[in-house]
Amino acid sequence: MLNLLREKFKLGGGTSRDYNVVIEKPRLISTPEEWRITAHYRVGVVNYYLYVDDLGLSRLRFIEPPSPSSERVKDIIAGLSKPSNDIEFYYASKALSGYGSLYPLIIDPHIEEIALETPGRNLSVIHKLVPARWVEVDLVIDNATADSLVVQLARKAGRIISIAVPYAEGQTTEGFRVSVTFSREVSRFGSSFVLRKYPEKPNTIADLIASRVLSPLMAAYLWILVEAQLFLLTIGSMGAGKTTMLQALAGLIPPYYRVITIEDTPELRLLNPHWDSLITRPSLPGEALVEVNLEDLLKFALRRRAEYVIVGEVRGREARLLAQAAALGHGVMTTFHADSAEGAILRLQMEPISLPQLFLRLLSAIVHIRKIPVYGGKVRRRVYSISEVNEDELITVFKWNPLEDKFTPSTASELVKASVRLEEAWSKLGVPHNELIRELENRSILLEKLAGLDPEEFYKAITRFYISEYGEAVKL
Repeated sequence: MLNLLREKFKLGGGTSRDYNVVIEKPRLISTPEEWRITAHYRVGVVNYYLYVDDLGLSRLRFIEPPSPSSERVKDIIAGLSKPSNDIEFYYASKALSGYGSLYPLIIDPHIEEIALETPGRNLSVIHKLVPARWVEVDLVIDNATADSLVVQLARKAGRIISIAVPYAEGQTTEGFRVSVTFSREVSRFGSSFVLRKYPEKPNTIADLIASRVLSPLMAAYLWILVEAQLFLLTIGSMGAGKTTMLQALAGLIPPYYRVITIEDTPELRLLNPHWDSLITRPSLPGEALVEVNLEDLLKFALRRRAEYVIVGEVRGREARLLAQAAALGHGVMTTFHADSAEGAILRLQMEPISLPQLFLRLLSAIVHIRKIPVYGGKVRRRVYSISEVNEDELITVFKWNPLEDKFTPSTASELVKASVRLEEAWSKLGVPHNELIRELENRSILLEKLAGLDPEEFYKAITRFYISEYGEAVKL
């Protein structure tokens, strides 16, 4: 969205203004008091303050600069004049965005999700500096504004919402996922919405290593399994980081593989040049559209000659098709709601999935990621365990030690002894077994070095690795 606006409004000197985030030390403002402020930053011309209220809860306040006259903004939008400064650019962009009073929250890269539960009460956001906690915003939207706003959000997602069709969901042109209700037809307190933003630059596996979500050895182990096209399942509770892990693993797929992703909500961002992204289409009230679900898309994907099939999340009978894809030789990845590897196996065998025991043996490894509460109400994420399915038993290959915040095993030789699937993957790649330990060590070192790189640079490094390892045969 901002790129389109920058094209429209070219400022002096032939360059366009950008919204750069500037982190500043807390400074004295009228309210909140200086001692309450925990973080202060700017995005463009807007100042943002995270602060602690009287109950000790985090809150967010933003302060916009004084607005130019409405006539001036109208002239800029109509093309009769160009913005002469950042403030005029900001207000013209805000007026064109269609997000109204939400615009300061839309352009803030720290904000991941925005919600209005009840008109007349504060908005709430998920903020990166206060992870896994809803933070109230010092912004209140009344009933009339809320009604107008949800209609506009639905329109931006290509949906119509009204008394006849009181709820809708979809994706905006900017890639935001919106879910809205209108008036009091299905929502007790009035119009409401949830808007979910997705990061333009997703985390890589090297970033997860730097954040201590998993160890370099664990990442190297998973990398070999990914390359060998095994069946990987990432489990955890809501907000644990399953999709982030899935994204990171997908970034390790060889660049010469064709990859199909299937999602309800498009969250994955792959740099693979052979990426085919499919999304479901719900059947909504008042619309004569045929529903296209995960199962339909999986049947379709199996005829599109892909080395890898990735499903954002499985919940039903589509898991059986995914297991069939693994049996046909496709590499398979997905996420699943479960709080343990044993619980995941049980859920897969229960209705509505009812995965036969024989198909469960196709599952190679289960990555269990957890959200761990820490002091001060914050959280951290850790891969709690990695288990392998060997015939009818689960083998715990990696385990997180909460007392020391470390992962075991810690050496490649110990890992090779503990794992069954690693040897299978290594044999599938056609590499002599006596090089496996050295390969694990080399990949661990490489991934540690790549931490902090942009996803594009990370992917280039992974591509260079494959070319150097396997020579001319894999060049694109």
